[in-house]
Amino acid sequence: MEGGTAVPDTDDIAVDFMDMTDDRGLWARPADTRPGFEAVVGRHVVVGDDDADPRVARIVAIDDDGNLELKVLPGGVDSHLDLLAPA
Repeated sequence: MEGGTAVPDTDDIAVDFMDMTDDRGLWARPADTRPGFEAVVGRHVVVGDDDADPRVARIVAIDDDGNLELKVLPGGVDSHLDLLAPA
């Protein structure tokens, strides 16, 4: 997309939205991340599920085993492109 940020075509982290809590929380394993992905607390990422549209989530915490606590933002990826733009 010229002049703006394009919607990523690859999910950073594979998730199962059926596991999402009422407060939009999810957990993901290190094995669920795309190759080369570097998890950082506070980073916004694209999360996806084969049966649903991708969403944007914020990495809330990373435990000692590398598991990621995520908070899924309301709305689609298009409404959060500014959070995904490189710094």
